[in-house]
Amino acid sequence: MKDFFEIPPKHNLKVGDLVTCSCHGGIAIVMELYDKPVDHSDPKMNMAKIWWIKKPSSQVTRTWMHTIARLKRYPNS
Repeated sequence: MKDFFEIPPKHNLKVGDLVTCSCHGGIAIVMELYDKPVDHSDPKMNMAKIWWIKKPSSQVTRTWMHTIARLKRYPNS
């Protein structure tokens, strides 16, 4: 949870990109990024909302909050 409050890394992800990650596997689509808040009083976060297309396991819900730092574009991961 604390990783969400780290400074977000530089990345080339955008809403609609297909991604995978180094911790779960699976394939997801980026639904929202929290590294550039609309309200400047909100913190920049290392966090993305994703939706699993191919879930990594049956215990994972489809909608998931994930750190940006560990996401990689799919299939260019």
